[in-house]
Amino acid sequence: MGARSYFGQRLVAVPGLLLILSLPSLVWGASLDLKVFPSQVEIGAFFRGQRVTVTALIPQGAEAVMEVVGQSRDEQLMRKGRRGGLWLNVGEIDFHGAPSLYMAMSTDPKLLEAAAAAEPWGYPALKTQVTMSGQVQDPERDEFFEQFLKMKESEGLYTIFQEPIKKSPVAGGLVPVKGEFQLPTNVRPGSYEVCLSVIQEGRITAKNCGELQVTMVGFPAMIATLAYQHGAIYGILAVVIAIVTGFAIGFIFKGGGGH
Repeated sequence: MGARSYFGQRLVAVPGLLLILSLPSLVWGASLDLKVFPSQVEIGAFFRGQRVTVTALIPQGAEAVMEVVGQSRDEQLMRKGRRGGLWLNVGEIDFHGAPSLYMAMSTDPKLLEAAAAAEPWGYPALKTQVTMSGQVQDPERDEFFEQFLKMKESEGLYTIFQEPIKKSPVAGGLVPVKGEFQLPTNVRPGSYEVCLSVIQEGRITAKNCGELQVTMVGFPAMIATLAYQHGAIYGILAVVIAIVTGFAIGFIFKGGGGH
């Protein structure tokens, strides 16, 4: 009985020992030490965008992809068509599940240039996530998705950065990396996810995400509060501002014409 107990303990101990030996590599692969600075951005009356820095540690020989993703929302666009020789709105196309903001960069830009639909990053991945409804036929979906991307890029809300994430010399078996991006002036208030994926031998071996909080302050926050919580007061204030602005412009032009 003692011998069986002894060998039973040995058999149990062997898998436990193997698990313990494997822990350093698992922890090491997942220890990204992701930091987002600043982690909170305030939109005031004079907001002109914000430079954000992301730092992390990745294993030596690995590559990394960083993504900045806003909350998904539905958007409605008008479809144009020719009617009687004129370009008119002929229907609506609804885009579902599109992030309000999407930015991506990598230590090797080829990871994003050659991103396939199977990869969980880049525009091809967004294409599998975003759905369309309304006045759109199946053969047209690719074309309208490309137009949607171009519109978002022109607004500065979607970007695939050509500038790579910077790598620093190896320290303690890990490589410090740093990525920087500019939040656009028209970024919406809300919570944004900043994620870094580590790629080794063509697959993701670790991923860590941080939060970037964007809030309105000052005069813009007051206007937003009035618009959403006190609609009547906001409407009256908008009319008063329009009247005062009209009188001021009229006075300036009238005064200018008298000289």
